[in-house]
Amino acid sequence: MKEIAPNIYIEQNSLGLFTGIIQSDDGMVLIDSPLRQLEGGLWKGSADQSAYSYKCYMIVLDTNYDRLLSIKGSDCAIVAQSDAISPIRSRTPRISEDYQQRVENSETVVSGNRMLPPEIIFDSELSLHVGSLQVDLAHHPGSNQAGVWVTIPERKVVFVGDTVVVDQPPFIAYSNLETWEQDLELLSSAEFKDYQIVSSRSGVVDRDQVKTMSKHIAAIRAIIDSLKESKAPIEDWYNKIPQILSRFSQLDLFNSEIFYNRLHWGITTYYDFIGHEKG
Repeated sequence: MKEIAPNIYIEQNSLGLFTGIIQSDDGMVLIDSPLRQLEGGLWKGSADQSAYSYKCYMIVLDTNYDRLLSIKGSDCAIVAQSDAISPIRSRTPRISEDYQQRVENSETVVSGNRMLPPEIIFDSELSLHVGSLQVDLAHHPGSNQAGVWVTIPERKVVFVGDTVVVDQPPFIAYSNLETWEQDLELLSSAEFKDYQIVSSRSGVVDRDQVKTMSKHIAAIRAIIDSLKESKAPIEDWYNKIPQILSRFSQLDLFNSEIFYNRLHWGITTYYDFIGHEKG
């Protein structure tokens, strides 16, 4: 674990997610799952956890597959934005079982029936308290319809999930690109000046990386808006994948197939949703 502020830690779990841990003497807030038992036995697998009278919350930052997978077996009270449990099956494209198996990896997005029922849900905002620290949750549906930012104002730390990713293409399946641009503009504003910004895929990111992400989303939005306006068939959408990938000059070639699948799945899902809107 790496301490980025007093009592606030991050670590990368086995699924590649940078998770957050906020600790105090009487409670803990997990931002996604570290997927391991923490020191002191105050994590899943501890049969005596109730004996500690220890409050434990786990905040789910969105509905991407690896994030939902990481929370299974949690002993903490799960906290999620209310859209995480609303039916999203209509946004899931009809695809073959064979194709699903090929893309079913840490980058895949799943339908709502894979979401564990949270104990606490909220619509726009929610505040939790861990000892003397206030932990603020806010709905930011740019990168994901159930996207959540977690802010600890006293420590000037904000966890933004997949709102920012570095040197890799974004998740667009359940995104709202216009709102995403607005989220990034807010993140670049004076409101978050001097904040440490934690990305779920890239760890702590700087303001220049936030601005670069904003340019990527604006460019992808321009491509998709043009496709929507011309009512292009899905094959034309797929043909834009190399153009989108070319924007990422430092692309990790080891994960190039995963990144291609991420965009292919995202475009298929996004396109399918547009079809439902027209219907």
